[in-house]
Amino acid sequence: MRTRILSGFTALALAAGAAANIQIVDAQAAAGAAAAATPALSATASSSWQTNNTVWAIVPVHGMVFVGGSFTSVRPPGAPAGTGEVARSYLAEFNLSTGALVTTFDPVLDGQVTALAVSPDGSTLYAGGSFTHVGSAYRGYLAAFSTGTGALSKTWTPQAGAPVLALAPSPDGSDVYVGGRFAVLDGTSRSYAGEVSSSTGALQAWAPPLNGVVTSVAIAPNESRVLVGGYFTQFKGVAQQGVVDVDATAGTTNNLKSIEPNYSGCSATVKDIVIGRVSAQNPAGIAYIASEGTGGGCFDGDWAANVATGVLAWQNDCLGATQSLVIIHNVLYKGSHAHDCAFEPGGFPQVATDDHHLLDQSLATGTLGHWNPNTDMGNSSTGTVNGGLGPRVMATDGTNMFLGGDFTTVNGRPQQGFAIFPAGPDMTPPGVPGQPTVTSTQAGIDTVTFSAVSDPDVGTLTYDIYRGGVTAPIGTVTATSWPWSLPILHFQDTGRRPGSQHRYWVKASNGTTSSVKSPASALVTVSGTNPPRSYLRAVLRNRPSFYWPLNQKSGRTATDASPNHFNGIYESGTSKGGAAPITGAKATAINFNGQSGLVRSSRMVRGPNTFSIEVWFKTRTNEGGLLVGFGNRWKRSSTLYDRHIYMMNDGQLVFGVYAGTVQTIESSNVYNDGRWHCAVATLGPSGMALYVDGRRVGTNSSHTAQAYHGYWRVGGDNLKGWNLDPWGSSSQGLTEPGSYFFKGTMADVAVYPGALTAGKVAAHYAASEVRN
Repeated sequence: MRTRILSGFTALALAAGAAANIQIVDAQAAAGAAAAATPALSATASSSWQTNNTVWAIVPVHGMVFVGGSFTSVRPPGAPAGTGEVARSYLAEFNLSTGALVTTFDPVLDGQVTALAVSPDGSTLYAGGSFTHVGSAYRGYLAAFSTGTGALSKTWTPQAGAPVLALAPSPDGSDVYVGGRFAVLDGTSRSYAGEVSSSTGALQAWAPPLNGVVTSVAIAPNESRVLVGGYFTQFKGVAQQGVVDVDATAGTTNNLKSIEPNYSGCSATVKDIVIGRVSAQNPAGIAYIASEGTGGGCFDGDWAANVATGVLAWQNDCLGATQSLVIIHNVLYKGSHAHDCAFEPGGFPQVATDDHHLLDQSLATGTLGHWNPNTDMGNSSTGTVNGGLGPRVMATDGTNMFLGGDFTTVNGRPQQGFAIFPAGPDMTPPGVPGQPTVTSTQAGIDTVTFSAVSDPDVGTLTYDIYRGGVTAPIGTVTATSWPWSLPILHFQDTGRRPGSQHRYWVKASNGTTSSVKSPASALVTVSGTNPPRSYLRAVLRNRPSFYWPLNQKSGRTATDASPNHFNGIYESGTSKGGAAPITGAKATAINFNGQSGLVRSSRMVRGPNTFSIEVWFKTRTNEGGLLVGFGNRWKRSSTLYDRHIYMMNDGQLVFGVYAGTVQTIESSNVYNDGRWHCAVATLGPSGMALYVDGRRVGTNSSHTAQAYHGYWRVGGDNLKGWNLDPWGSSSQGLTEPGSYFFKGTMADVAVYPGALTAGKVAAHYAASEVRN
């Protein structure tokens, strides 16, 4: 597996972290669990009260949920800021099921609450923060309350010397682990972390030697190890960035390697830790760790490590400071301002403003799921938009998610500081499909083409196809999509009477609710004839420099079907005999293994400055790879390389050339849906163009490519440095595909000495009679 540490988004000022929590889930159930196809959570927040400023800490207990933060009042659902406000000084209690304010709990603190935890028996609420008084009683940054009566404990009175940012009771309830900004705890030297008795508050021996602020503490269920995260850079005077995995007795032995980066221009820190996937075989569980990076492109995704051994399990490299994590029904949920997940399989490329603040991931691999509600970023000090990070803390009662932060909206609706996402499917319908395009190039057949839509918590959607004059759907198509990954779908309506005319509509369903119908297609007349199988003639008519059908059943030679005898050579990693894309053709196609599969030209040529590349491909890869390109090396990785079409991890296509700067066209749709597609890329005096399935998907005014001699290569070559995100070289190639070699099937590769017109590209596709 890759264990690169990437660089990340510029972090905002140090913000207090809420207490990390332990969440025990069944390991066998979780071992193969990808992010849920059937959602554990609705993506629609339920009605709840809200706050007038940031929520930093949340803990549910006994049907109630305690909320701490920087707020000084709370207000009813839907109430605009400043209306209906009820005073609450940094700590409030809401009803878990209704979200309503509990009026009987109203302690008066003189500073914000940044950490909350509850005793294992649910009787005691522990609070930490920057307060020094609760009412008139002195409490040095720590306090305890009865969850039943709300009364302040008169016997639990340990004192920290500075604000507390993390609290974690031991699993047996005997002690409370404390982290924060302090150097003294209960009158004794403690470097940012310590342990006190849960009954008397007396200081215990646990004292990890750290040199910086602690934001997070999580304890293994068997209390063998304690995970501590924060802004420190050393442990026992030795470099150890952001997180340690120490013994629970003295806290002086660490078994976790230094995984968080710390170098010029990049310093990553830890904001939250949860522990899950506990079993008899692994009683200490797996730790899931949220990172925040300071510096352009600095690592601020999340990652997982075995608590007992410290061994890295996986790493998710999305950019956008990760603030909080929670596990619900064997799914990991993440709060961040993820803005670039292009390197992650199934992830999304850099977005300018539509950060994905709420995501779900597989516990086993960290890959992204389909739960995708959103918040705004808010502001950590004033509550206004675009000054904060959005979500700051997540908690669960095992069923629902409780979200806090500096957001002011949830899913575009006003909701400040606090939100509840309940269990169960989202009743919001999926998006409405756009107007379908319908063609009829074969006798009695209409082909309906449309773009998939997305749903905020369901990945696999069903599309019903309707024909005018028929009430019931005439067929269905099923496909998986994300908001950033929308495949193009096709449906063939067969048995139509030649000469008859029809319109079509499409409706999407998530299994619970459905969209309205799409706009109607244009009227189409059903063809009465089958066109001749003319794809070969269409290609040859445009005088290609070479045309490799890739239809050989044996041997190493990829024969040129043009008169130019520019043959290719099959290298290892390719296998013959795949089904070809053209309907009725006896030809076969070539399978590429995604690791070494390559077909390359047998001789060197000068790189053309005016050309077209055409290729048919079919794949379900989520690691991208080169389809066709030009490079200066015969078999090894090229040192000069451009004039290529490649796929990004999420299935988007890129056409690129280089002439001093990288010039690219990136498709908005994805094409790793397991269907045949035809890509055509052109460069000429009028610039660059990229076509997919006969339609132009993008242009670029650049009209020059790099001058060098080289070889045409199909299936793989160097793509290092082909980085489409704005971080440039500092992000270490986030938008480069995970693999430079393509895993899938290809056929009918042609390169032309001129730029094909849009009409010729469309004519090639119309002549193909695609088999899917």
